[in-house]
Amino acid sequence: MVEERKDKREDDKKPKKESDLKKFLNKRSFIYLSAAVFFVVFIVPDMIAPSDLEKKLVENLESDEQNTAWSIVKSYRGSDDSGNNLFDAIITQRENAYPTEKILKHNDTMLEVSVLDMQEQKGASFYDVHFTFQTYNAVQEYIWNVNIETEEIIPLNDGAKKMMDIVEFYD
Repeated sequence: MVEERKDKREDDKKPKKESDLKKFLNKRSFIYLSAAVFFVVFIVPDMIAPSDLEKKLVENLESDEQNTAWSIVKSYRGSDDSGNNLFDAIITQRENAYPTEKILKHNDTMLEVSVLDMQEQKGASFYDVHFTFQTYNAVQEYIWNVNIETEEIIPLNDGAKKMMDIVEFYD
């Protein structure tokens, strides 16, 4: 038993070796810390910030029925319910009209949604949904008539008809 104690004392006197990983991290800790700070300061805010589209979109909706009518139009995917939705198709078409520019980042670009209650003129559950895409040199308006009970969408102008055809036939 005396010998065991002697061995333990000799082990205590030997300096403990640091692992290679600890040495590696200690030498480069400043680099890793600065990279983490850079990521948090410059990258994360862009990930959290609202998209250009959300910044530009002005929704003039006052009731749940109006929100429902806009949601029906925005999420329409055609009769087969597959492919792009109507809202994405409109945004894509407008971006394609300005191929050399980031049109959604332009200061003069504005998107506006308004929904009008048409129940008195057309009967219960009918709403007119107006979506206006305004750029620095053009204004495009899309108008649909929406029945929120049946989720039926009827285009009321040529732009709205064209976008519905794109969603319906080109997915």
